[in-house]
Amino acid sequence: MLEHHIQKNIVYTLAFSDGMRFGELKPDDLENKAFDYHLKKVIKAGLVEKTSEGLYALTSEGKRVGKGALKKQTRMIDRAYSTLLLAIRRSSDGAWLLMRRKSQPLIGLTGFMNASPVAGEKIVETAAQICREQTGLAGEFVVHGGGYFRVYREGSLESFIHFTLLVCNDIQGELHQNSSLAEYYWDMHPDWSAPEMLPNTQTLRKMLEAPAGCFEDQTFDI
Repeated sequence: MLEHHIQKNIVYTLAFSDGMRFGELKPDDLENKAFDYHLKKVIKAGLVEKTSEGLYALTSEGKRVGKGALKKQTRMIDRAYSTLLLAIRRSSDGAWLLMRRKSQPLIGLTGFMNASPVAGEKIVETAAQICREQTGLAGEFVVHGGGYFRVYREGSLESFIHFTLLVCNDIQGELHQNSSLAEYYWDMHPDWSAPEMLPNTQTLRKMLEAPAGCFEDQTFDI
């Protein structure tokens, strides 16, 4: 799909933006003609489009490739990617730890922290480790439920995940910002239906109120 490292870098760079101009996207050490050639290639592949404002941005398909564009193996963009969703609450005041996304897909939206499962590790251990690395917070996680979420934007699939929902109600420590992909913050009274929230947050909140072992398979349009 992506034949050249310049094309991969174009898609990867746009994964952290809602849109960039040609001069912002082009590396300083690359001639305009050469860069334009590769830019047209990723546009033809359906991964990048030029908006009415004159910006280059990822298409829905491009967003699903996103920051995985630099991986050596070709990603299967229509498969569901396994994700750990971490519902973390501070026991002292009931505040929720929320995450604002800094990369595509769904850049700028807010929801629960996420992590990728690791082969050879129990997911509760992975959740605790990623939480500690990215936020400085420590706690024990338990599995609460799982399922599938699909998110469509204007009729095109933008995100498809197979998720496991884990919960930690005994988090300890002081919050630090150690991730370039997300901004973390405490919120005592989140508005789960706010437009800046990820569309799955209301469903996840209902799952947290249900007994452990719950399963959801839902599709959202934004």
